[in-house]
Amino acid sequence: MISLGGSIGTGLFIGIAAPLSTVGPLGTIIAYLLAGSIMLSTMLCLGELSCAFPHAGSFQHYALMFIPHPIWSYTIGWLYWLSWVLSMAADLTAASMIAHQVFSSIPIYILSLIILTVITCVHLTSVRAFGESEYWFSTIKVLAIITFIAVGIYLLYQQYNQTHVLPTFKTEQGWFPNGFLSIFVCMTIVTYSFQGVELIGSAAGEAQSPQTVLPKIITGVAFRIILFYVLAIAVLALVYPYGTTHDEISPFVWVFNKAGITFASYAMLFVIFCAAISAANSAVYASSRMLWSMAQDNLAPKYFSEVNKRGVPTKGILFIAIIALVSLFSKYIAAEKLYLYLVASTGQVGCFAWIIIAWCQYQFRKGVNEGKYSKDMIKFKSPLFPWLAIISITVNIVIIVGVWFGESGHFILLSEVILIFVILSTYYFFKKRKVKLDNQID
Repeated sequence: MISLGGSIGTGLFIGIAAPLSTVGPLGTIIAYLLAGSIMLSTMLCLGELSCAFPHAGSFQHYALMFIPHPIWSYTIGWLYWLSWVLSMAADLTAASMIAHQVFSSIPIYILSLIILTVITCVHLTSVRAFGESEYWFSTIKVLAIITFIAVGIYLLYQQYNQTHVLPTFKTEQGWFPNGFLSIFVCMTIVTYSFQGVELIGSAAGEAQSPQTVLPKIITGVAFRIILFYVLAIAVLALVYPYGTTHDEISPFVWVFNKAGITFASYAMLFVIFCAAISAANSAVYASSRMLWSMAQDNLAPKYFSEVNKRGVPTKGILFIAIIALVSLFSKYIAAEKLYLYLVASTGQVGCFAWIIIAWCQYQFRKGVNEGKYSKDMIKFKSPLFPWLAIISITVNIVIIVGVWFGESGHFILLSEVILIFVILSTYYFFKKRKVKLDNQID
């Protein structure tokens, strides 16, 4: 449920409008199927690693174990940490935009602060509090998607009875309004929607009997996510005409309004609000555990490796909450624009994280085949070695490069180059400082 909760969020309910308008209905479905297939490949690779080496830091720690130079672990660790913090800010902004429709007298940035405070308190309580809250948030989202699919099918049935014409995914400009290759340009939003499934690797480090639990749920979760996404998007694409403009915060709300179920449209707003809160909730968990893991591996200040008596990394959680105050910029930037900026800044990092996971699994299995590791360590065996990892790495690279040719591609590329340069610079500074401290201790 944590993995489902992390991946079914605002990227589906709100972000879906962008690819639908860019690549059309059929292009959107192909984009989500492609991203879902890569997500499944990544889950299988991560499952093999998590069963062999359960660790709350997940793939950042595996990068340190299996990729020759620690700079890879340092870079992906900080990139992934920052992407989750910015993702949290995006989800706080989305949740506040929805809450503002009910409490219009309260500014969006104040609502963001209130929600952030509540989520932070939940995480400071215990990891069990996070798990319980995420379970119920995930349940609400799954039931909402099933209801939406049922309502969408009912609308299609009504439409057929009235017109005796079956709707298609073809638009007036053809199957792909902006060309087939435009699918890769919109992949930032699409892959952002699926990101969060890798939380299952982090959760393995704090779960009881991960070797027994994980193999049972890895493929099941992946297939459920693909099924929910593809079915929901297929129904939405058939009911929601290409080029539709509306005032609703989400196309899902538009569909319920079209069905004349006004109460359901308000309920859908509540569901999207829960989805945003859930995604922000997951972001605190993911980023705090990543920060703790890097501190354990001497890739972040030791200050963040400390936990309280309940095993909660309180200092890391409070630090993340402070950084997430970037969501308060909605006081100066339109909330809708701020949300899209934050989403665009995090989508690429998820692809990079999936590359690292596949690379680590490839290195691990290669080590097993060469006798470096015992075959008994493989508790869950991902299929099609080495092709699963190779295909996952290749397609993720294509997606990353493809996004650079989009409307804001140059801005995204420049931002990534600057960010990676800053992280690499801090690595050498941090390494130099660590050597100096070690010499003082000696």
